[in-house]
Amino acid sequence: MARIVLGIGCAHTPQLHTPADKWDIRAKRDIADGVPMWYHGERMTYADVEGKRRHLNFLEQSEMSIRRERLAKSYRAVDQLSEIFAAAKPDATIIFGNDQAEMFLDDIKPAFTIMGCQEFENMPRTDDQKTRLPPGIELSDVGHLPDKDTSVYPGHPELAKYLANFVTLKNFDVAYSSRQFHPDPTRSQLGGMPHSYGFIYKQIFREYVRPHVPIDTNTFFSPNQPQAPRCYALGQAIGEAVRAWADDLRICIIASGGLSHSVVDEEFDRDIMQAMAKNDFEHLLTYHEGYYQAGSSEIKSWISAGGAMQGSNLKGQIVDYHALYRTPAGTGSSAAFMVWQ
Repeated sequence: MARIVLGIGCAHTPQLHTPADKWDIRAKRDIADGVPMWYHGERMTYADVEGKRRHLNFLEQSEMSIRRERLAKSYRAVDQLSEIFAAAKPDATIIFGNDQAEMFLDDIKPAFTIMGCQEFENMPRTDDQKTRLPPGIELSDVGHLPDKDTSVYPGHPELAKYLANFVTLKNFDVAYSSRQFHPDPTRSQLGGMPHSYGFIYKQIFREYVRPHVPIDTNTFFSPNQPQAPRCYALGQAIGEAVRAWADDLRICIIASGGLSHSVVDEEFDRDIMQAMAKNDFEHLLTYHEGYYQAGSSEIKSWISAGGAMQGSNLKGQIVDYHALYRTPAGTGSSAAFMVWQ
């Protein structure tokens, strides 16, 4: 029988691979663009968020020396996760991730997609695609895209098709694809896999490349964002499917993304990680959907992964956590790293 031998939760924020002295490019956008942000489950302007959090002195925590120190520690945590992954020697990997209009544009956005491709292409952006990026994003491409040529990663079509069939019988209406979806190149920002998966390829797989199944959740975009309890239930069904599969395979479950951003909420993040380490998913599901919006919606990938690991007898452990602040309001990204062994 197949069994889950390892679980990993890993941030994939572009800020991790943006030089510390370039964070202010994104900071200026946080302050100036006027788009409401999500904080404590509510939409607020940047000015409102800063007003509520001015006493926390995030300006001091965004000094250059602190930025560089936290980046260096985050890199070490990623190295540790990659080493743990290689040492576990999984036969296949299931990645819970999300698309941010990199693959699915406005023509289609499935709530859940299980991808059963024979192989997946990760490729650099074209010059035309780079012109459509928000300020500062291209700087982080080194973290999730190949330097020049297309990289190819093996899928696991047999496992993917089995998982899709199993969860459909559990009343999940998932989309299934046996061919990688490539968006319209005249409108897209990316031609290969979303950075949620590209980060795992480049930072966790590294030289130990294994067949994998991406499971994509539309965490970002209304009107069909699955809510957190549904994501957890899907994860539980995926875990049940793995344990029921007759093939004797060692499976790794990976959650890519999170935790809170673009308003970093350390107290919330630590509560999430502590609950996951204790397998207290009832507590996680008490937060209303406003807490799981925008960048923080990627926490749903962790919730799905946690659901999959129920019944595996693996123990959760926090590897490291850092708040990467870039403004006086405490906007930026969290860098969270966990393992289940």
